[in-house]
Amino acid sequence: MQAKTLLKTFTLISVSLTSFTSLAADPALGLNGSGELGFTDNSGNTTSTSLFTALKLNYNQTHYELQSKFEANYKSENKVQTEERYLIDVQYNRYYNPERNYYSFVGGKLEKNRFAGIELESILSLGLGKQLFKNESTKLIGEAGIAQQTTSYTNDVIENDQSQTALRLKVDLTHQINAQVAFLQDITYLKGTQQTTIESNTGFKVKVADHMNLKASYKYRHNDSPATGAKKTDTQTLLTLIYDF
Repeated sequence: MQAKTLLKTFTLISVSLTSFTSLAADPALGLNGSGELGFTDNSGNTTSTSLFTALKLNYNQTHYELQSKFEANYKSENKVQTEERYLIDVQYNRYYNPERNYYSFVGGKLEKNRFAGIELESILSLGLGKQLFKNESTKLIGEAGIAQQTTSYTNDVIENDQSQTALRLKVDLTHQINAQVAFLQDITYLKGTQQTTIESNTGFKVKVADHMNLKASYKYRHNDSPATGAKKTDTQTLLTLIYDF
């Protein structure tokens, strides 16, 4: 019974397919990606179910790269649904030198988050990216640009649909601590006249065997002007088992 309880209260079990290369090596050309699935089922004083799925696909060539990400979140507590979120994020990077340390980008992001009062939010962005630092263990990339953000709210909130032009800033850090452990961090900042949002993803990836990794991550999202009744901050903690190919 104790083993069964420990299994049910395990925060998140995920199986993921992903490409992983050394920071010192050139990125592999062609198509690569990752698929991720996580599920929890807790019982006792509180009954809760959580489901997380994600798919990442990257198409990489010498002078350009197409990145895409698809996510879905579902959560219920005591048989009452408390979270439902869907995300599609696509970005095209055009590189201008053989070192691929300077590029322009254009991207599009769609999000539906019913429990945040968002029927559909779209963000179209463009700008410039720069590799700020790189050695055999660390890579730091920065992006700056402008974005057009349009938000349509669900029928149960009083806000009118809104649109704004915003400043978009992003930093993406990867650090290989040793042969087994890597630290991952990215932060996206969107500043407009009607609302400001910050999204942060922090993670540690630990290699446990050939083609196998464990990843612990923490997601933080903050909106300083959310829909009426919605919280300004959302957080999520994930524990992921990854299979590399």
